[in-house]
Amino acid sequence: MKIDAIYLKKFRNYEETKIQLSPRINLFLGNNGQGKTSLLEAVWTCINGQSYRTSVTKNLIKFGSDDARIEIRTSGDNSINEIKLVIEENKKKIFVNDKKIKNRTELKRILSAVILDREFKENLEKSHRPRRIILDSIISNISLGFKKKLKLYNDEIRRKNEILSSTKDDEILDFIDKRLIDLSYSLSEERHLWIDRMSKIAEKVLKKLDSKISLKFRIDSDSLDINNLTKKLKTNRTKEKITRKCMTGSHKDKISFILNKSDAFEFGSEGEKKSLSMALKISEILLIKKINKDYPIILVDEIGSEFDKERFNFFYRFIATLETQCFITANNKSILEPYKNKQSSVFSIINGDCKKIS
Repeated sequence: MKIDAIYLKKFRNYEETKIQLSPRINLFLGNNGQGKTSLLEAVWTCINGQSYRTSVTKNLIKFGSDDARIEIRTSGDNSINEIKLVIEENKKKIFVNDKKIKNRTELKRILSAVILDREFKENLEKSHRPRRIILDSIISNISLGFKKKLKLYNDEIRRKNEILSSTKDDEILDFIDKRLIDLSYSLSEERHLWIDRMSKIAEKVLKKLDSKISLKFRIDSDSLDINNLTKKLKTNRTKEKITRKCMTGSHKDKISFILNKSDAFEFGSEGEKKSLSMALKISEILLIKKINKDYPIILVDEIGSEFDKERFNFFYRFIATLETQCFITANNKSILEPYKNKQSSVFSIINGDCKKIS
């Protein structure tokens, strides 16, 4: 499935624009702050029903406006779909072929997308919490079951923290902990399973860059053993009442990637971190293809800042072999000069005005 055209009105810094797209490579050029990232955000938001940059709906509306609209037309598999996302009074409404939908999972049946930007690598490099959150976002993009399970777990953690901050009632906390034991074990077990799959694919990718590379992963978790988890929840109760936060569970899992026997994001070189980040994203693409029987649309923001020449060439050769559509932003056209072909379209974006230039 491909996006044939996208229409934006009052979205971010776009006044109104309609863009006819190539079914393969679409390169968007422009200086910082002109709307390149916002265009990728619009594609993602229309496909997923929510932005990856903000949870505040009103931030998507052009300053001084009251509403915004994104429309995309898709084609493929002998079908054509029109998806409309309308923001009015800071609320989103989504329509597929003029029929309002309530569940965003309906969009996943039409299209899926993978995004690679600078924040992905930066979050992997940070502490265990942002690393776990960004990896969970990948798994949620692959598995709707995991996404639902993660939401249930996070809702239960919020409920427990509310009790810890108010009544501290042991009877209620015991009830919540019983639910958390099952949810936490199930969530961590599934997280372990998906990261194992991702790591095995990522290692194969990395070996194409260097045949001597080895990649393993490690999860330090209290939640993969129910007996241990139950015991920790009991022993930490007093501390939790003091801190007013749940200290035990799947939300405390620590994930590490061991590249050639060293922690990649603790001791790896900048090049190794970029290679691993790229390999994990490629694993996401390939896993989505395996599950959905179709490649996702690939969104790459500021590709020049993410890859040096060697890694860019590797990544571009990879996506060029896939029968999928790509949206790439960059500061200059020269980055794709070696790969000119009839299936590429180049656009210029200046202050929210997008025009095709070749």
